Amino acid sequence: MSSGAPWAGRPVAIVHDWFQGYHGAERVVEVLADDVLAEAGRVDVFTFHAERELLPPRLAARIVCESRPSRLPGLRQVGHDPGRWRYLLPYMPRFFRSLDLSGYDLVVVSSHSCAINAAPPTGTPCVCYCHTPMRYAWLTDTERGRLDGVRGRVLGALSGWLRRQDRAAAQRPDRLVGNSTAVRDRIRRFYDRDADVVHPPVEVEELRADPGAERGSFLWVGRLVPYKQPLLVAEAFRGLPHKLTMVGIGPQEEELRARLPENVELRGWISREELEQLYRQASGFLHVGEEDFGITMVEALAAGAPVIAQNAGGARDIVRDGIDGVLLDEPDLASLRAAIERVAATEWDRRALAERATEFSRPRFVAAMRELLTETMAR
Repeated sequence: MSSGAPWAGRPVAIVHDWFQGYHGAERVVEVLADDVLAEAGRVDVFTFHAERELLPPRLAARIVCESRPSRLPGLRQVGHDPGRWRYLLPYMPRFFRSLDLSGYDLVVVSSHSCAINAAPPTGTPCVCYCHTPMRYAWLTDTERGRLDGVRGRVLGALSGWLRRQDRAAAQRPDRLVGNSTAVRDRIRRFYDRDADVVHPPVEVEELRADPGAERGSFLWVGRLVPYKQPLLVAEAFRGLPHKLTMVGIGPQEEELRARLPENVELRGWISREELEQLYRQASGFLHVGEEDFGITMVEALAAGAPVIAQNAGGARDIVRDGIDGVLLDEPDLASLRAAIERVAATEWDRRALAERATEFSRPRFVAAMRELLTETMAR
């Protein structure tokens, strides 16, 4: 990388909502720190909460600030037990606004919730990589499928206040970046601001296409939650001459296991090596929940598997209908079964699918973000 980056040798801050685990948004922070901002004098990470044991050591070591309340007994997270710190959501905008970012020459915000409230001193370049405007505030109808009970009612009551806070905060960054065209459209609609689109980095090099995939073997990967529709996906395979492997855990696991067709296998969390092998063996991949982006769809393409997805959200950026898989306008049992049969009957060029995935690779993300940050600091 060129040593002529404007942040070379200078202190840079990254502000991220929280680190509950090591998922897509957290990988974005890691790549920003390690690759995009590699020449910085130092890269410090500010966050509301971090379960450091679940993070790569180098990323965990960069975290210099997190909130004290989130560490209190009864609230704090312990390993994979999520704790109750997310009940502090009404306090989070104030926490992020209060961060002292005066010692940094560039601030990069990674936000899907409240981190966008970070307020660097006037004159400090600030770019926000927006995974989505806060769902709890703006997409309450969608969130009813993710949250129920007391949490859902409380967030519903707070939605108006959260919207005002979120919209005001979104005016501060010099530049907004959406992780998909769907998120860019939300930014325009909710914040009345334009945004660039830079798709998140996916480790596509690890998943080389295997021309010898097992015919009629399909794969589904995700949390077992209603909006991802695992019950619908499993039921679609009942009576079909194909088999499905489902990978994931979540609140619908017990119900799903009780209803599994004979040709569907449900596995819990597995190693990355096992998952990569399942990708390579799959002759098709299903993901019918609407996502902001959808990293697993890119991973499936990288392994040469065509994707069946809902024609919404990030899938529109990833899957071209009839070329990379099948897009469904309104997934239901009949349309999903027809799509499975269509994928099974089609001869797909697995190497061409893998080539498509390179458009969402880590190097592409790094190059795009470096160019964008350089332009911002030159203003």
